[in-house]
Amino acid sequence: MLAIVLVMAVVSLSFAAEWLGQRRYDQHEVERLQAHARGLAVLAARSFGRGDFERDALETLLADSGAQLSVSFEVHRFTAGGESERIAAFGRNAEFSQLPRPQADRAWVDESLLDRWNLLVIDEPISTGGEQRVVLRMIAEHAPWARSHDWRETLIVAAGVGLVLLLLGGAMLELQVLRPMRALERSVGQVAGGRLDVEAATEGPRELAELAQTFNDMTASLRRHQAELRSQAEQLQRSERLAAVGRIAAGVAHEVGNPLAAIVGYVELLLGGSELGVDDRDLLARMLAQTQRIQTIVGQLLDYSKPARVEAIRVRAGDPIAGIIALTRADPRCAGVAIELVGASELELLADPSLVEQIVLNLVLNGALAAREVAERPARVEIAVFELDQDRVAIEVRDSGPGVPAAVRERVFEPFFTTRGAGKGTGLGLAISQGLAESMAGTLECREHEGSGAVFRLSLPRASAGDPPDREHRG
Repeated sequence: MLAIVLVMAVVSLSFAAEWLGQRRYDQHEVERLQAHARGLAVLAARSFGRGDFERDALETLLADSGAQLSVSFEVHRFTAGGESERIAAFGRNAEFSQLPRPQADRAWVDESLLDRWNLLVIDEPISTGGEQRVVLRMIAEHAPWARSHDWRETLIVAAGVGLVLLLLGGAMLELQVLRPMRALERSVGQVAGGRLDVEAATEGPRELAELAQTFNDMTASLRRHQAELRSQAEQLQRSERLAAVGRIAAGVAHEVGNPLAAIVGYVELLLGGSELGVDDRDLLARMLAQTQRIQTIVGQLLDYSKPARVEAIRVRAGDPIAGIIALTRADPRCAGVAIELVGASELELLADPSLVEQIVLNLVLNGALAAREVAERPARVEIAVFELDQDRVAIEVRDSGPGVPAAVRERVFEPFFTTRGAGKGTGLGLAISQGLAESMAGTLECREHEGSGAVFRLSLPRASAGDPPDREHRG
């Protein structure tokens, strides 16, 4: 359809230009012949200067002018009754027996014979200076602008130009429109098939390039939303697991707590007896230690299942951390481990100091145990405080241990998941710490670390001037 329209447009424009050229040429030819007849009439008026006319001079004038233009002339004189008689002539006047009657009163052009004989008849009055009315008639054969074969040639040339334009237009249409549209269509099909990592090429005309860029922005937005949905689904699954663990913990606490307390009491009573031998006493002491370990695990389950009571106040980040460092100096689990506070410890948090202490203490103990596993380098735990942005403060605990493998980094906060050996950990410490951080509108995450060791980041809200201060650390 586009090809037909394009060829028809070219042919139509060609014929229209040819027709307009012919009209302009015909008009110019008539004006030229009229001007010549007008000038000849002025010259012919000299032959009527003495009342009559000089026939020889007039015919000589007509012959000279007609020979130059290849036209015929007639001179007509009108009687008092309005009849006309031809008084002079030059050319093929005898062949033109059906010419219209001359007009004596005005200049006149008759084009009625163009279609039949291809003739133009021009009448021009001659001023005689008296009462005589004389008319000069010019009979000219019109030279056509174009003949039939010219129109055929015009049609051939127009059709050829139309085909060339069609080929060029088709090539440009393919390169500039169709190819980018097909590429965009393929990209849309891939997105419809579930692939959101597709990017359309931003080429072609400006409109198509803008459309492709908008498509790429749309797919990028879809990828972001999909990632957010996956993150929300993971958080929902984690929340469901936490709720299930909470229900299990509550049941275990009621069913196991009281029997365990009774067992501990009985063992302590047996140990208080004096008739026990050394072996029996050692056996009971081990039984008591294992039973108390079970009680500790049950207590951790209870702590995990119960929502923490949070009292968020304004507190300097270094205050609870300084207490933790002082506490761990006497802890045998941190023996030989250098624990250091670095960074902007004067930054203020909006948090519960006791919960911050519990989280950081758990991270420090885990880091100290991990650092002691690597014998070839000094055991070290670093607590760094810095500003994340204008609204949040980060506390990072970095150790010199073997680090957390990437394969298990996302699972370290799952309940009962631990990388330690049997009997060395319950897998509840990090899960509880993450729940405490979230209760203070914060986050706890395991970060990638370029060097050796693990990095855990606790992010908490930054305190403002209107928040209540820590009563123990005011001033």
